Amino acid sequence: MALAMLTLTIAQLFDLGTFVRMVGRHGPAAETNPIVHGLLNDFGLPFVVVAKIVVLSLVVAVIGVLAGRAALGHPPMAIAHRRLVGAVFAVAIAAGLIGGLSNARVIL
Repeated sequence: MALAMLTLTIAQLFDLGTFVRMVGRHGPAAETNPIVHGLLNDFGLPFVVVAKIVVLSLVVAVIGVLAGRAALGHPPMAIAHRRLVGAVFAVAIAAGLIGGLSNARVIL
């Protein structure tokens, strides 16, 4: 679990770091995610960075709650919670890697 949490955090910070670099180099127009683009234009880069960290914290908290339920639950529900924990990990890690790689592609 600790390794998965570390991987998730690194993937999301990779996305954040490449995002900051991309925006610094190419400006806000380089961001193709309409939600992030809108936040960037309306509130600025510091707000987006804080929002990213808050969302990362929320995802980590959700995983923690689900993992706790998996450890304490009855066998059928525990299995379902373990699967959900794995799915949330997979999606969050993939999102960080895909976002970071797409940002890196724009930078290069």
